[in-house]
Amino acid sequence: MNDFVTVSDMVVRPLYDGPLPTTLDKIPVEAHRAEAEALIEKAGAATLVMNVYAFLVSGPDGTFLVDAGAGPLKGADLGRLPQQLARFGVTPADIDAVFMTHLHTDHFGGLIGANGPAFPNADIIVYRREAEFWLDTPESDLPARARRGLDVLRDCMAQYSGRVRYVGEEEVRPGIRAIPAHGHSHGHVCWRIGAGSNALLAWGDLIHIAAIHLPAPHIAFEYDLYPEQALESRLRILDQVGESGMLVAGAHLPSPGIGRIVRAGDAFAFEPANTAVATPGDHSGE
Repeated sequence: MNDFVTVSDMVVRPLYDGPLPTTLDKIPVEAHRAEAEALIEKAGAATLVMNVYAFLVSGPDGTFLVDAGAGPLKGADLGRLPQQLARFGVTPADIDAVFMTHLHTDHFGGLIGANGPAFPNADIIVYRREAEFWLDTPESDLPARARRGLDVLRDCMAQYSGRVRYVGEEEVRPGIRAIPAHGHSHGHVCWRIGAGSNALLAWGDLIHIAAIHLPAPHIAFEYDLYPEQALESRLRILDQVGESGMLVAGAHLPSPGIGRIVRAGDAFAFEPANTAVATPGDHSGE
């Protein structure tokens, strides 16, 4: 089996950063919690764990990451990105840019190195709406839940001073552009990689637990800053990729983190791509 997929003239590899435990207590609506419990039982998942993936994109215009994993910020079981890169002969200095789907801890933590920026030559590419919310808004004007860990985020971005780029929906690098999918965070986006039918959508946290959100997209987790907007984005993108057959790459998808979304009656299902990655433990039902 391959450890990559090819889209247009770029190669995309999933990088497993580690497991992130969660609980159904993160579902605020009691009826939805009971529904999710039944779905998890049906999927046969013994524990509730979200995989954390970043993605390596290599092409004629550079070597990039989509997100950077949790780094040192979410416990000892995460932060495997450097070892994953080394598997493919890539050093942190080789990374030209990191495309952030959003600025939550399990996505930006891997940007933090032991003595400074983990990727010394990389631009950090952030959708303008997301960047302005987290980096430019006075802390007192942010929702209370958005203030948690804000100092860590802003200190991290300060390490990349002069190299944090705010972007819109233009083509940022050849074949790479942001697709807005707000709700999980203020300016959450997916990154479209490639063109036409030969493209991949790196969708960040469009969903959290595949066994729950694909059959029941309406179930909200408290991770989403704006649940109703997150649901609208989830349904819109699921409809689009289910119709087009486009490859998707998700930070919390089952192994190997890349695949396709197919219709399953009124719901959706995940079909893994023909790729194998080093994923200690099997969280494919999560």
